[in-house]
Amino acid sequence: MKIKLSLMIFFAFVCVFLMMQPLSVFAELIEPSRTLEGQQKPMGRLSVFSEPPELDVLLDSVEIGKTPVISKEVTSGVYILRVKDTEKEITILSGKSLQLSLFKDSLIEIPEKKAEAPTQPKLEGKMAAEEKKTEDSNNDKKQYDPFYWPLNPSGPIK
Repeated sequence: MKIKLSLMIFFAFVCVFLMMQPLSVFAELIEPSRTLEGQQKPMGRLSVFSEPPELDVLLDSVEIGKTPVISKEVTSGVYILRVKDTEKEITILSGKSLQLSLFKDSLIEIPEKKAEAPTQPKLEGKMAAEEKKTEDSNNDKKQYDPFYWPLNPSGPIK
C-alpha cells in the first residue's frame, strides 16, 4: 500500500512538473532580431530576343541564358548587356519590365504595351447621334408623304 501511495505521489509530481514545463518555455521566448522584409532586394524583369535565336546573353559578363530570354528576374541596377558582339548599358528598375531585341547587330528597346481601358462614348456624342437619327427619320417621312411639295409639286394625289 505504501508503494502504491508513493508511486501515485511520484506520478502526480511528474504530471504537475510536465504541465508547468510548457508555461516556463513560453516565458523564455525571445523576439527575433531580424525580419525578412528588409532582406528582399528590389527586382525587375528582363527579356531579350534576337534574330537569329539561340545567341548567348551575358549580363555583366555572367551568362544568363540563350535568346530568347523571357522575364528573367534581375535585381534593379545598371548593367552591361552583351548579345553576340553587341553591348549596351541598361538600367533595370524595380517592379518594371525591360524588353530588348537584337536586330541587325543593334539592341533595340521594345516599348511596353499599356492596356487601355475601353472608353465609353461621351453623352454629348450620343445625344447628337440620336438627334441626327430623328432628323433622318423625319426626312424619310417627308419623302413618302404625298403632301410634301418638293416630291409632288402638283399637289396631293386624290
